[in-house]
Amino acid sequence: MTTATVRIGDVMATQRRQAHFAQTNSEAIANEQNTDRLHIERHGHDEWTQRIEEAWQGHLETLQQCLCELLLKNQQLRMALIAENGPERKHRNAGNF
Repeated sequence: MTTATVRIGDVMATQRRQAHFAQTNSEAIANEQNTDRLHIERHGHDEWTQRIEEAWQGHLETLQQCLCELLLKNQQLRMALIAENGPERKHRNAGNF
């Protein structure tokens, strides 16, 4: 018959190593999952930001187009007004001398 001597310190050290390994392993898995989740969230945030920027770009282009149309219409109306009032002004200005 063989007798085995087990010291309590050896058992405690073995249990600590096993617990540490299990904890380290689960932390590594949790960190990897968090990293994956953060990549997904970041990608979603980037897509959202890009869509918002594209929407504002579209609004900006629409406003620029409206502004150009208003400026052209204003110029056309001014030219028409000058053409309409041109002979009348010349006639009025000639009478003032």
